[in-house]
Amino acid sequence: MEEQFKFTKQYRNILGIVAITGLLVFMASVFIFKPVASRVWANVLLNNQYFLGIALGGAFFLAVHRIAWSGWHTALQRIPEALTSFLPIAFLLMGILYFGMHDLYHWSHYEGHDPILEGKSAWLNMPFFFIRMLVYFAGWIALTRAMRKNTDMLQDSEDVKYHNRRKVFAGLFLVFFAVTVSASAWDWLMSIDAHWYSTIYGWYVFIGMFVTSLAFMIVLIWFLKRVGYLEFIRTDHVHDLGKLLFAFSVFWTYLWFSQYILIWYGHIPEETVYFIQRREDFEFIFWLNLALNFIIPFFALMKLQSKKQINWLASIAGIVLIGHWIDYYQMIMPGAVGENAGIGVPEISLTVAYLGIFLIVILKSLASRPLIVNNDPFIEESLHYES
Repeated sequence: MEEQFKFTKQYRNILGIVAITGLLVFMASVFIFKPVASRVWANVLLNNQYFLGIALGGAFFLAVHRIAWSGWHTALQRIPEALTSFLPIAFLLMGILYFGMHDLYHWSHYEGHDPILEGKSAWLNMPFFFIRMLVYFAGWIALTRAMRKNTDMLQDSEDVKYHNRRKVFAGLFLVFFAVTVSASAWDWLMSIDAHWYSTIYGWYVFIGMFVTSLAFMIVLIWFLKRVGYLEFIRTDHVHDLGKLLFAFSVFWTYLWFSQYILIWYGHIPEETVYFIQRREDFEFIFWLNLALNFIIPFFALMKLQSKKQINWLASIAGIVLIGHWIDYYQMIMPGAVGENAGIGVPEISLTVAYLGIFLIVILKSLASRPLIVNNDPFIEESLHYES
């Protein structure tokens, strides 16, 4: 089986126009509406984090299944592999934040006596911030490329050593990722509100990444099947992706509730300030976040058949994708922008631009390799998989 996606000139042109139009509209909105600088840079951070999270979620999906000796995912493994190809672009885009540090992070330029920030200065300082960023991306990119390279070798070789090497790199990635996904969340998101902290914040951000990645994979599979590809993806594969989306949406809600209720119950001022601002000044976003990421997917995917119907599942996945954009919005905007925040032309246009760039990168990667890895030891199990 040698099915290969063709990234046609029509697709490239459409996505290129989408990306350029979104960027031009964003730039025009900055000149016309003159939003505060913090709102501009917060939008850059939001979209960097959102699309980076999809890529990292895809890498985690691959690694954890390979370590667990999973076979069912093998037929669709090229989808999450393609997501990881965005990581080098995400590194470049994240590096742009250097020019907006003072507008996003109070700790980067504070003056006077602040015992809390002084106590965190060994971690929160500009040189170490960017050194850590370099280490995070170097590890993520190197390990995901190593996994992808050994998968490519299985395309032409039946040597099981490539499969075993891939498992080794998957294990190394999981260990490295377990530390860096939390540390990067502290750096890029939690330090916006540098006086606040949460001991489960890293887990909360990670699960949001994974759910968003699952939702994007479902939508991408739906699209590819609509245009005539992935006929070998069975209802059983779709069902398992639906179960994962349902289960981890519930787990995300568990972490959301745990973080909220413990801080509410403890009623310690330096902790409650985070939620007071979001409940009082961003109340609609606060509850919309919960509705899109828990209430809708929970009730829409509760029935067995709802997780097997790709059209229905993709529509719910689309809602979840919007929901987790809202989740990042409420993590970033209140602390970085405050009362000047909003959802308008700048937010929508820049997200459209990022989406166009993201799709160009992953579809180009998807088109560079056959959609089936013929010599993968688990391919026959996956092609005949029954859940």
